[in-house]
Amino acid sequence: MKGKRTDYAHSVTRVRALENGLLDKSKIERMAEAKSANEALKILGETSYGAQVSRLNSVFEYENILREEIASVRQLFWKISPHPEVTDLFFLKYDVLNLKILIKGKYLGQEVEDILVTSGTIAPDKMTTMVSEGKFKELPPEIAQAAEEAQASLEETRDPQLVDTILDKAHYSYLSRFLSERKEDFLQEFVSVQADLTNIKSFIRVRHVAEGDGLRARELLRKVFVPGGKLELDSLMAQLDESLTAFAERFARDPWGEVVAEGIASWERDGSLTTYEKLADNFLLSHMKKSRLIAFGPEPLVAYFWAKENEVKLIRIVMVGKINGLPAKDIKERLRDVYA
Repeated sequence: MKGKRTDYAHSVTRVRALENGLLDKSKIERMAEAKSANEALKILGETSYGAQVSRLNSVFEYENILREEIASVRQLFWKISPHPEVTDLFFLKYDVLNLKILIKGKYLGQEVEDILVTSGTIAPDKMTTMVSEGKFKELPPEIAQAAEEAQASLEETRDPQLVDTILDKAHYSYLSRFLSERKEDFLQEFVSVQADLTNIKSFIRVRHVAEGDGLRARELLRKVFVPGGKLELDSLMAQLDESLTAFAERFARDPWGEVVAEGIASWERDGSLTTYEKLADNFLLSHMKKSRLIAFGPEPLVAYFWAKENEVKLIRIVMVGKINGLPAKDIKERLRDVYA
């Protein structure tokens, strides 16, 4: 049962207050301009992350903070979400990630429990048992079927990458179906745009990997194409022989047309998708910012989660750059927008 949008009144009030603690652009840029990774971490310690930073023994442990932060949002939503079946959807990516790790680990005979994440809807130890026993009934049907298919495919082809593509397809398929059935239009549109932007990135990569081999390009694109968006596989297939410039022009009137145009221009200039990924993230963040106009419903909660994920990504970009001695200018070029 869907429930009423006003059911979210209390939880929306909570996350609106928490939004005030999100890092703003000036704080992130101060970290990027710090003289060292240790100094960047000290600046982070001046924020709501202070308690976590104080517990670190080394700058190289910063990732522990980031994992804890997403897990804490998960715990919060368990407590305040009136309809967790909706807000759980956006933590499902971590279940899928753990599935990928465990299925590959099982096939390779490796112990992988220490790299599992705790931000999903299913505890890592429980997911470990599910994969070990090959019983996936507690997962959404699309993902349960995909887990079985991924295991069988890995045994047959010995190609670990297929595990990722099979589970990614199932993930998007389930999100799209669930949100459509619940008539959560705002969130469904978000997932749809995310799928389209993902498929465009895959299109660019496939063209590069196949290097003019049309048959191979079509085979690869069919494997990695995810459902749930507005772009159709056949349409993308038909454009594999076009120039990337012509491909970009087809999306000129789409809301994310500039993302594709600028991303492809950068790809053709320096052979990197970094700019495309940054612009795509910014576009998705701008979509989520529209939830500020929504008084009741799951959208503000999902937006806060997305804002936290974006914040964690920004901190990671800065810390990786600082640890590797990148100039502040290079780090700042990679930074996404902030939600705050």
